[in-house]
Amino acid sequence: MTTLAAAVLHTQLLFSWFGFGATAIVLLVAFLLLAGMIFFIRIASSGEDKHAEIREMVETLFGTPAHLRAAPPSDASPSASSSLSPLAKPAASFSEPCPACGETVTQNDVHCPSCDLRLL
Repeated sequence: MTTLAAAVLHTQLLFSWFGFGATAIVLLVAFLLLAGMIFFIRIASSGEDKHAEIREMVETLFGTPAHLRAAPPSDASPSASSSLSPLAKPAASFSEPCPACGETVTQNDVHCPSCDLRLL
């Protein structure tokens, strides 16, 4: 009986050490993931040009992509501010059929007058 009790005790100790080791590994992996996320956020939010490509990727994934953002105002010369930027120029006039109902829409229509489809 004593050898059986000793075997049970060893088995219980083995499983307790296995549980401790598994918990330590899971906590280590969780800590490494958290540290990686914090490091990635610090890189993406820093003002340095060292990680500009990573910052652009993050901004594209979670914010407005760079090609859709408005250009910052330039303070270089007063004549530059008086001229219209390429984004502020009025769009060329057009009239096309609505993709949903076929009603003719123009550049002035935000919504289709017939089916109320939001136009881009």
